[in-house]
Parts: sequence; C-alpha cells; structure tokens
Amino acid sequence: MKSIFVRYIAPAVFCWCLFSLSACKDPAIEDDSLLTDDDNLNLGRDTLYAQVYNLYQEPLGSNGVSTGVLANFSDPNFGKTQAGVYAQIRLSSNNTNFGVNAQLDSVVLTMAYADKYGKFDIPVNVSVYELDQSLVDSTTYYTNSAFSVKPSAIGERIGFTPNTTDSVLLSTGRKMPAHFRVTLNNSFGNRIMADTTNLKDNVAFLNYIKGLYITTTNTPVGNGLVYFTLSSSISGVTVYYHNDADDSLSLFIPVSGVRVNHFDQNYTGTPVATSVNNPNPAGEPKAYVQGGAGVRSKIVISDWDSLPKNIAINKAELVLTQTADDTSYRAPILLDLFRIDDAGNAQVLEDEDQSYYGGTRVTETVNGVAYVRYRFNIKKYFQKLVSGTYNNNGFYLQVLVGNSHSERVVIANPANDNNYKISFIVTYTKL
Repeated sequence: MKSIFVRYIAPAVFCWCLFSLSACKDPAIEDDSLLTDDDNLNLGRDTLYAQVYNLYQEPLGSNGVSTGVLANFSDPNFGKTQAGVYAQIRLSSNNTNFGVNAQLDSVVLTMAYADKYGKFDIPVNVSVYELDQSLVDSTTYYTNSAFSVKPSAIGERIGFTPNTTDSVLLSTGRKMPAHFRVTLNNSFGNRIMADTTNLKDNVAFLNYIKGLYITTTNTPVGNGLVYFTLSSSISGVTVYYHNDADDSLSLFIPVSGVRVNHFDQNYTGTPVATSVNNPNPAGEPKAYVQGGAGVRSKIVISDWDSLPKNIAINKAELVLTQTADDTSYRAPILLDLFRIDDAGNAQVLEDEDQSYYGGTRVTETVNGVAYVRYRFNIKKYFQKLVSGTYNNNGFYLQVLVGNSHSERVVIANPANDNNYKISFIVTYTKL
C-alpha cells in the first residue's frame, strides 16, 4: 500500500512552478541572454496531450481494512453508491464469566468515526445484521464479496446523520469521543451470555458469533458516506449486565480479525455508464475516477512521436484538472497512478516513492481563476519511455486505497481549452 504519509508531507508538492500549458518546444529558460548557443539548443520543454478512456474497475482486495465505509448517496455523474462493512468481533480474553445470576441490561454497537464525505445531512436508515457465514483469515475477499446474514436485523438506526465532532454523553455520565452508536436487540445479547462455553476462546466464540454486517437500507437515498476507524478502542460491541454482586458491569468485545468493505454502485443512466459502455475511439472529454472499486481512467499520450527521443529527462509532469462543474462532492485528497505494461496490467511507477511524486489535490490560481489540480512528476518513467524500455501503453488513474475510500472526481480533457486539458509537461536536455 502506498505511503500516504510521505506524500502528504512532501515539500515539493506545494512549490512546483506552474508551466504554461500552451507552451510547446520552447526553451525552459526564458532569458536567452543567460545561455550560450549550445545551451539553448540542448535545453527544451514540450507539452504533450492525452486520450482518455473510462473503465469499470475490477474488484479490489478488501481483507483486513483498517477503515470501514458506510455509504448511501446519489451523484449526478456516478449514480448511486451504497457501502457497508463485514467485521468479526473477538474476545479480548478467554473464559469470560458473568458471575452468579447474571442478567442482561442492554447491548450496544459503537463505531469510532474517522471522517465523513459529502454533506450527509439527509437522514438514512442503518441496519446491523449477524453473520450466518464464517469469515476465514486465510481467504482473500474483495470489494464485491458478500456473505450470508441471519434474516432479521439485530439493530437499526432510523434517520441517521453522523455527528463526527461532538462528544457523546452516556447515561452513566461518562463522556466519550464522537462515535456511531446503535442499540442491538436483547436477544443478541442474551445469546452471548447464554452459554459461557462459547466464551472459552475465540475459536469457540467465532463459531458461535461469526460477525456483524453494518449497512444502509436502499431507501431513503442520502448524500454522503462515513468512515469508521475499525481498530479504535471504541469500535465493538458492549454487553451491559448485572449479577448478584454488582449492578453495573460490562463486557466489551472489539471489532477485530477479518474486516471487509462491500460496495454496490448503480450507474444506470449516468454519464459514467455512457462513457464506459459507448466509448469514443478518439478518447473522451472527461476522465471519471471513483473509489470503492468503482471507475478508473486509462490515459494514453496521444502525440508521443512529437517528443525528441535522444534526450535526458529533467522533469516530466502529468497535470490533471477537475472540471469546473464537478461540485456535488469534493475531489479526493490523493489520486493514484500506475503505468500499464504490455499485458494491460497495472504496475507501480518507479517515481512513486520519491518526495517529488505528487498526486495531491491542490488549488492553483491562474489569471484570477482557481483550478483544482493534481500533478504527478514521473521523470523516471519518461526516461524509460524515451529509451525504449517501456512502450507507450498509458496509465491507470484511480483513487488511492480504493478498497476503503469512495471519493470521486471528474477530470477535464476538452479539445480546445489548455487550462483544463490533460497535459504532460516534459523538460529535457538534448543529447
């Protein structure tokens, strides 16, 4: 998995020079008096352009995700997205004993918030189910994997909108950080307490309580998603009970073990469906990119042959600009880029671990107009391209960590507006 931290702090991300996108085959140093005739001939800068094709992304591996996704929203470009999380809960210690004459008071599921996306001010309904199928550590699961659940929900939260900032005051007077909270049916809590042989260890417990599925219902449709920190000490099931010795006892069973995000997208009648299902052979005017194993774009350099081949690459930047009308949901903080090999498979770029690599969303102002952009510096890749090590197969552009993020963005690629056109700005020395 890519190092998000390194790319956030990369000092060069926010201090790159803004090249003129309309420049082509101009000297990189504008003051010719500073150059000898030989220097002026050897140093150059070209701007190359791209063809775009949009593709439904294949399911992504979703084992052991650290961030859970609960989503229910509609998007004018990407249609409807729903997401939920399957998760085991595991005992923190073996041989739990509830004491003499133990009685259930309540059982509550809590999930720590990590973030939210979209407005999420339209209430949605959340259901919690008990799994009826075991999750196996050694099995690979994907973003489209689905598992059997018991027929009736064990908990519901009607009219839910997340409050990710305010603390939660419990009836006991204890104050907790902001979190999602839903009371589960007493029948589920009584099952946990009914036979302590099932609490001998996690082998016995997971055979008895296989896990939970937290999801939204089909209606009503909301306008956002929420992220959960699954490894938080808040995320889990708490059984509140009393016995003959004490009237305020609890057992916390944390979310742990196998955790899988599941995504459902419906693109019917959307621009995405039109672009993917009826592609223009000459390329599309927009690139659609969506997490949750939704949509990725293939970007191919269209005028590659115009670049001199006997050169040393000093810098090569891919510049991507969000369309001006893509305002329904914020653009992702980070995008990811892969080179395409001769077999059509995605391969990690040599540049991606470098501090200059980029991929971070920035806002740039040009002539008083603000543009939301992403810049990737792919110098090493371009050098291998000009040397013939790689063929010009293009790139896959997608959301970073798409198995646990469902942000989306529309990238412009118009024919006649260089402020928005996808561009490769290449600075080189002629050899």
